[in-house]
Parts: sequence; structure tokens; C-alpha cells
Amino acid sequence: MSRIETLKKNLNKNKREEDAEERLTILDRPGVEAEPLSIRKAMALDLYLSHVPVHIYPEELIVGMPFREHPDPHDPSIRILPPRSVSGQIYLDAGNKLIEGGFSDETYHPVLESIENYGGSTRYALFPHYATEKERATARRYGLDESCHPGHQQAGNHRIIKYGWSGLQEKAVKQLGSIDHSGPQAKHQEIFLRSVILCLEAAKKLAIRYSEHAANQAEKEKDPRRKQELIRISEVCKLITERAPESWWEALQLHWFSHMINHAQGAHQAGRIDQYMWAPLKKELEMGSIHEDEAQELLECLWIKYSSYTDYTSDNLQNIILGGVTPEGADATNTLSYMCLTATDNLDTIDPKWNIRVHRNSPEEFLKRAAALIKKNKSMPGIYNDEIIIEALVKAGVRLRDARDYTNDGCSEILVQGRTNPWAFEGKIKLLKCLEKATWRLTDYESYEELFDTVKREISVAVAMAVSSVNILQRAAPKIAPNPWLSASVESCVENLLDLTMGGATYNNATINVSGVADTADSLAAVKKLVYEEKKVKAEELRQALDSNYVGYEPLRQRLLNRAPKFGNDEDYVDNIAKELVDYIAAEVTKHRNPMGGRFNLGLFSYGEYISHGMVTRATPDGRRDRESLSPNFSPSPGRDRKGPYAVMKSTAKVDQSLMANGNALDIALHPTALMGSEGTDKLVSLLKAFNQLGGIQVQFNIIDRETLIAAQETPEKYENLTVRLWGLPAYFTKLPKEFQDHLINRTEHVF
Repeated sequence: MSRIETLKKNLNKNKREEDAEERLTILDRPGVEAEPLSIRKAMALDLYLSHVPVHIYPEELIVGMPFREHPDPHDPSIRILPPRSVSGQIYLDAGNKLIEGGFSDETYHPVLESIENYGGSTRYALFPHYATEKERATARRYGLDESCHPGHQQAGNHRIIKYGWSGLQEKAVKQLGSIDHSGPQAKHQEIFLRSVILCLEAAKKLAIRYSEHAANQAEKEKDPRRKQELIRISEVCKLITERAPESWWEALQLHWFSHMINHAQGAHQAGRIDQYMWAPLKKELEMGSIHEDEAQELLECLWIKYSSYTDYTSDNLQNIILGGVTPEGADATNTLSYMCLTATDNLDTIDPKWNIRVHRNSPEEFLKRAAALIKKNKSMPGIYNDEIIIEALVKAGVRLRDARDYTNDGCSEILVQGRTNPWAFEGKIKLLKCLEKATWRLTDYESYEELFDTVKREISVAVAMAVSSVNILQRAAPKIAPNPWLSASVESCVENLLDLTMGGATYNNATINVSGVADTADSLAAVKKLVYEEKKVKAEELRQALDSNYVGYEPLRQRLLNRAPKFGNDEDYVDNIAKELVDYIAAEVTKHRNPMGGRFNLGLFSYGEYISHGMVTRATPDGRRDRESLSPNFSPSPGRDRKGPYAVMKSTAKVDQSLMANGNALDIALHPTALMGSEGTDKLVSLLKAFNQLGGIQVQFNIIDRETLIAAQETPEKYENLTVRLWGLPAYFTKLPKEFQDHLINRTEHVF
């Protein structure tokens, strides 16, 4: 059995136990409460990394055990894990809480009222207490606490590899020595830089603990081969505390340790790994100091480490993205891009969650390799379109060079890699709820235009309320959850002498995400056509049908479902309504600013809220009943796209996607028979190219058939590895709540 086979087999050797870990605190130390909050946060990280268990599993080359697990004392190859989190359950809980709290009729998603401990999680680290009770009490007024990391944060992964922890620390020390102490912000700047330095020192302590542990294991090891490996592991762990990585092994190990700490500090995605990790690998390959097979094995050791987090939850946000263009505009595909695809194919795991960037000159081989992997339906990626995304980012004020270096967030949002404080997730409006509220006075409108104007007014209010909600959170976050660890690597924070949460990054935008675009366009098209143009349905009758949830009005409901145009079928009538809606929303969103001076960007995402937003939305004129789910992301309503995948793409492309600097996601289900054999691979490549040429931002596929999904619902034990694509991640179908399973079953399966 090969090393990788052994590691993968051992990955599945795990037990779950109720969490018995005790939470540490730094507040029991004399005088600590008098220290600034940022310093206390850094001290807490130091305490935590000094106390988490260290362990090296058999045959590992890349080491670092996730912080919330520990080995079985009777068999050190067995992992002891905390209880598993169910992907999607948080959205159902949030929907029920909105209902219980009396917020069903809000057209925006009231974050402060719907979620406690917002952005908080002890899933990856039981971080020590560092805030005073007074600070925590104040934070709880905004739904925050010590373990909160709002903002969908990201780390400066490329800077970590380029400079190493030691190089980042040197930058902070240099800045500390250049502070103008006569300035009004000098004290705050000094505190910030001291906290950054403390965090980097804490990371080094963790690496040294592993270095010493490996050396101790090497002394006891009888197998000469493994003994030498442990000695090398010890050397690598020590070297990365002293310098930037000079070898492929060092780069991978530094990345993994950093990723573990990032996870504990709210940053989960790894971004353009084939770009920032390429330099050390390329150097070794050219020198001949490593063979590509050895490099591949080390990479797959890293993939196994990523997969250790799958057992915590599928929704762990560990995205990587491959291909695309370089900051200079040339094709970025390289040897490592293909090695990453090979690792994903060989291991057949869903982590890391791979994605690709496609542009007009993407290599044919790269597209075919990606398409062949997509066809296997094991770990479905998001496919991102460089030309339109770069255009959208430049429109939003991002420098062209930086825009070309974009990545995706933990879900599908667009980020400027390692240069932004994104806040890509928090602000949300329920577009279909805006329509629902407008139809409460349906009988008062003389024309369709009056109805549409009312919808616009509801949108304006919803956007303003969502912006206020985000801005309150942004003001509150630094007062409980400064982030000196991420600030150490995110570009411009150290240079600006300012924490990431306070606006230190190069870009400090925020976002409003919109759900229900297709449902709203379908509803407006139905009213416009059947009520105002053809006059086959009276406004009074439709209003009564909506009030009764279509009970006693099934013929009318069927007419609305089947006799009015539906988004996703390349019909200008309804597609142009969607375009007009998005044009208006974008204008409303982008006129707002956040507390750091950044503008708000638009995203068309529903995440898992296509279920929870449906829970609080009454019956609508598209034929949808009360509490039924919505369309996912920027996709047609399930079952209404009937003319094939190209028609779906054409519908979405009529909407100006350069207005969506936060991105969108188009979900398309393809029947497996559509992609059989080499001809199927070519058809999928053609579909990817068509999407690029049409100007869509991001598309994601499910290669599924309804019969298999229904069978998996009925006998889940037979389909434990059946994988599906959700709002921004692949997940195991049988581990999803039934509401999400049913939504997937109801989607159209396209054959083309």
C-alpha cells in the first residue's frame, strides 16, 4: 500500500466524542486586563498554540493536526473528533429564528436579530478568553462574541509564501521603528504592530513544537526510512520559523501551519494555490533537487490534510482556484495547475474544493482535464470567467493588475487575493419579499408600471436597511474581534499601521447579496402578461388566490406556472425584466459606503437561504406556494428551465454581469447521459467556452439523475459518497437536511 493510500485509509479511522476540551483564558494573569484588546487577542493566540496537542500520524510528511482533534491514546492512528456539523442546518435555524422573532416580513435579512454569536464558531478552535466581561457584554448587543470572525475573511497566502513568517515579522518590526510618536495615532499604531509581532512569534512556537516532536519520534523510530523522514520533518518545521521557504516541502508545510491558524481566525479559503506556490516548486524542479513524482506525493499529503477538515463539516470553505491569467494578463496555467487536478482525481475527496478560472486563451488541455474531472461528479467546481470578472472589479475601483489576481471566497464570492477586507456575505436582501409586499396592494395599481415602481421602492428600503445592518457590524467588530494574525499577511495592513478589521487592507468594500431574482422576474412577467396585457386574470382574483395560498385556485396556479414566460429559457420578455431589476438594484447598492470608506458591491447569491428565505415568503404570482423554496443564487427556479443549458446561460447573460463585483452563481444540472465518453467531455468543454463567450460570471454543475437522488434519500447507507454541488461547495448528499435534498431533486436535468 502506498503512502497516500495509507494516509487516506487512516483519515477514515476516526471516532466522535462529545467535546470535553476546556477553554483556556489569559485573563487570570495579573495585569492582563489592562492590556489593549489587540494585544490580548495576540496573547490568546500564543497561549492557544502553546497548548494545542501536537501529533504526527503514521506516514505523514506534511504535519499539523487540526486543533479540535486528538489521537486515540490506545491507537495513535485513530482520530478523535468532535460531533459533526450538518451542512445547511444553520440556514434552517436562521429561518425559524426570523419567524419566531417576528421578522418574517422584512425585505432585508436582519443579521443582528436572526443570529447570535454572528460569524462565530468553535468548530476549528476553542480560542482562549481574552475580552473582559464588559467588552463581551457590549459585543453581545450586536450578536458578536470573542469567537466571532464576521466578514468572510481571507489571509494573504501569497505573502506568507513569498516572505515567510520571519519576513512578515521583519516588516512589522521595521514599521514599528518608523512610527512618528508625535502623531495622534502613534499609540494605536504601536499596539497594532506589537500584536502582529506577537502573533507571528506564536506561530513559530507551534512549528518548533512540531519540530521537537518529530525529532523525539525519530529517536524512537526503528524503521530507517521513517526515521529519516521524521528527521527531515523536524528540519523543515524549524527552517520555516527562520526564513521564507526555499523548498517545495518547506512551502507546503508553512502553508499548512498557516492554514490551520487561518481557520481558527476566520479565514478558510486558500485561493490561487497554483500561483503563489509555484515559485518554490519551479525552482526545485529546474534545479533537479526534486522529481515531479516526489512533488506530487507531497502535494497529495497536503490534500489529505485539507480532507481532515471534511469530517468537521463539508461547509468548511476550503476553496482553491486554478488557472486564469497572471497579473500581467498572460495565461497562468502551469505544471502545478495540472498537479492539483491530478491530486484531486487521485484522492477522490471533496477537499480542497477546487475551482477553475477560464479565459479566452485557456489551454485546451487544461479545459479537457477539468471537464473530465467534472464528469466524474465527485468534487464539482465553480467555473469562473476571467474577462467579465476582471471588468467588474475594475469598474468597482480595483487596479487592473490586482483584478487579474482575483480568487473566490469560501463560497463563490469574488475577492482580490490577499488584499481585501471583503465583508462579502453579511448584507442580504430578499427580492421576492419585495415583490410580495408590493402585491399586497395589487388591486390598487392601474398599470404594470405602478406595480414595478412599488417593487423598486421596496428594493431601495431593503438595500438601505441591509447596508445599515452591515455597517453596524463593521463598527462593532474591531471592538471585540480585532485580527492581528490575518493583518500580518493581508496586503497594506502593516504598511498602513492598521488592523484588517479597521480598514487596513488595500480594499475595504462590503456587499449586498440578493436572493430570488428568477422568482421575482417570473412573478412580474406573469402579472404583466396575464393581468395587464392579456387581461385573462383579474387582479382581484389573483390577490384572493395569493391570500388563500392557491387553495381552491389550482387552475389559476397552473396558468401562472405554464402560460407565462419563465427565466432560464432565453425569452426576452422575462429576461429583460430580470435585467431591469438587477440594473436598479446595482444602482441602489453601489451608491452606499461603509464605515471604512469602501463602496458596497452587488452579488446575486442566496447561499442556503433559498430555503430559509422561502420559509418567510408567502405565495407569489409565479405559482409558488407559501413557504416553498426559491431559485438558488442567479439560477432559474427549479424545473422551470426547459430549453437546455445554453438557453439558461443566454438568459443570465442578458443581465449586465459587470455590475456584480461580488459575483454570482449559476446552477445547472446535467443528466449523466449527456456527458458519456470522450464526446461528452468535448461537449462539456464547448459548454465552458460558450459560458465564457456569453459573459457569465460563474457556473457550477451537478451531474445527477433524479432516480439516484431519490434512491439515496430512501437508502442513504448505500450512497454515503454521493456528492452534489450546493451554494458554493460540494457536499455529501445523504448528510444534507431533507429540504436541501428535495430542492436538488426538483431541478431540471438537462441533456444537450
